[in-house]
Amino acid sequence: MNRKPLLLVSLDRRLTVSLQDQLATGLRQKILKGVIPPGSPLPSSRELALELRVSRNTVISACDRLLGEGYLEAVPRSGLFVAHQLGDSKSRHAAFPQQSRLSRIRPVSHASLLEAAPFRPCRPDVKLFPLARWNRHRTFALKRYGSSLFQYQPSCALGLPALRQELARYLQESRGVRCDWNQVVITNGSQQALFLLSQLILKPRDQVVIEDPGYPGASNVFAHSQAKLVRMQVDDQGAIVHEKHGKAKLIYTTPSRQFPTGACMPVARRIAMLESAGQNGSWIVEDDYDSEFRYTRPPFPSLHSLARTNSVIYLGTMSKVLCPTLRIGYMVLPQELIEPFEKLRVLVDDQGPLIDQATLAYFISSGDFYSHIRKCRKVYGARLEVFLNSVGKYKLPLKFPFTDGGMNQAGFFDDPQTDDKAVSRRLGLEGFDIPALSSYTAENKISGLLFGFTAVDEKSISGAVQQLSRLL
Repeated sequence: MNRKPLLLVSLDRRLTVSLQDQLATGLRQKILKGVIPPGSPLPSSRELALELRVSRNTVISACDRLLGEGYLEAVPRSGLFVAHQLGDSKSRHAAFPQQSRLSRIRPVSHASLLEAAPFRPCRPDVKLFPLARWNRHRTFALKRYGSSLFQYQPSCALGLPALRQELARYLQESRGVRCDWNQVVITNGSQQALFLLSQLILKPRDQVVIEDPGYPGASNVFAHSQAKLVRMQVDDQGAIVHEKHGKAKLIYTTPSRQFPTGACMPVARRIAMLESAGQNGSWIVEDDYDSEFRYTRPPFPSLHSLARTNSVIYLGTMSKVLCPTLRIGYMVLPQELIEPFEKLRVLVDDQGPLIDQATLAYFISSGDFYSHIRKCRKVYGARLEVFLNSVGKYKLPLKFPFTDGGMNQAGFFDDPQTDDKAVSRRLGLEGFDIPALSSYTAENKISGLLFGFTAVDEKSISGAVQQLSRLL
């Protein structure tokens, strides 16, 4: 057995690229260049591991990858060989025209994927995510469901039943949402939910009432559906319902913590909105995006819990509570919308990631979900206190009127004529990510900055606010 060609594969432990990747790339290049001819046998994984001073698992994983790519073939009782069909050099280069170019692409640094500037809004601290416990529940889910989680499951177009049942219990207990589990549907995040709702409910020129300032992701979706957007003013008690909103097909609101200001809608105004919608046959989409995080006040009842009719569609997400890349959102739909929504959902992506849904179901039923929320609430509350103390200590020219909860703090400039967009751009040049409040409004005059504090540790918060005070 000729091993000399294999000795030409060198591994560098100083690189950020894993040894497995280096070995697979090295062997692939030797095969493509003809240094290791088609039909040549490879040493055993034990021999190759000793030769290169790596573990056998590293060798086996690298060879498995090349087997899957078609560079190697396994011969029973004989071992691994370079694939015979690579003998025709013309067909070899035709089959892998970009391989040599791709192998020269510099690997992306993992650090560059994790860095984010302070104080970017709506960003949970993913370092608090209980990864070990999550993986344990993932193992339980795979044992419970087996390979069925890897198959197409037409019955799960609205989500895994186990997760829908757990979310129904959670919403009933924590937010007073009265629903049967089959009304809970799972989506790939709240943005997909809004898009599907707009396709399901709206027709061109239908009137949609949205908050101003408000969440641009919602207004963009409704505008894409060619709806006529009507702006709803916001004060220190949230959105203001007006008689001119009576013709609305849909009302989008964030009553528990208005985005981006942070104002909380009192019960009396919630009831007024429900009565207005009921009289005019309007749908209400209640986006409860971060109501889990309350620090100095008890929770207000959800709009859905106060409704006497089936006019409210409740919307929530795991992006803020757990992590954004989980891509699990949910809605509570009236019974009449469930069947048409299921038909529409199948057109988009058939079903969501069932492994993650099964894991989340176990995560909630075990109590770990509630423990994680309590931990985050405690940590975020402490960070908010540091943030507000630092703002006062370093005398930032901003007022923060809504400090009872949430993941963000809206700061309003003492001088309302301040060009907050220019300030935001200036801060961006200094390494901050702090949007201007005026960027969230189309009609109402507002000047301020939106700070996300939850993903920044206490020491960094104090230092960053001190730097802001010099810049502002």
